[in-house]
Amino acid sequence: MWSLWKHVSTEHWVDTNVHLERLLPSADAVVHRARQACVALIATGTHPAQWNWLATIDGVGKAYGLHPEAIPADADWQAQLQSLLMADPNAAIGEVGLDWRPIFADRSVQIACLRDQLALAIELNRAVILHVVKAHEAMLAILKDYPGLRFTVHAFTGSQDIAEQYLALGGYLSAGGLLTRKPPPRVLAVFATMPLDRVLLESDAPDLPIAGHAQ
Repeated sequence: MWSLWKHVSTEHWVDTNVHLERLLPSADAVVHRARQACVALIATGTHPAQWNWLATIDGVGKAYGLHPEAIPADADWQAQLQSLLMADPNAAIGEVGLDWRPIFADRSVQIACLRDQLALAIELNRAVILHVVKAHEAMLAILKDYPGLRFTVHAFTGSQDIAEQYLALGGYLSAGGLLTRKPPPRVLAVFATMPLDRVLLESDAPDLPIAGHAQ
């Protein structure tokens, strides 16, 4: 079983991607309710200012990473990221990745930023939470350069073939509220074929609520 945080009990459910800063002012209440329900939360990072806030939060697992929507960032973001990871040996790297939608940074810039963070993940032996939108082929090609990397693709919606390629690289795929939508999304059939020990769960709160629940 893939584990991001060794201190998370195997008796818990684990929500592998929560954006707590977007749940303010009720973030503390969310953490409390999750504890009561025996759900361990993994709060993910997106940009340097948010990392500093996240570092002050107790009671959750953490991931720090530069999201594609946050590029370009301050020139010293790499040093800040490494410092935060060194200070928290249980922290992962995320949410990082590639997003080929036109509103995001130039593709070459995104790739360079991603590679910097994957290299750090290998150096520090940290798991990675990947954001991949319209860029699976590019991501798969890059991941082959980092054998042994522990990673999950969050909110996966790709094809059976793409899923099998990620699994062949040792990765995990994360399912969320999108699977509850009507009509059922095609990716639901993909998850139905996967080994259960390669499937992770996430809310991506507040972005991808289950059907019938408002954001």
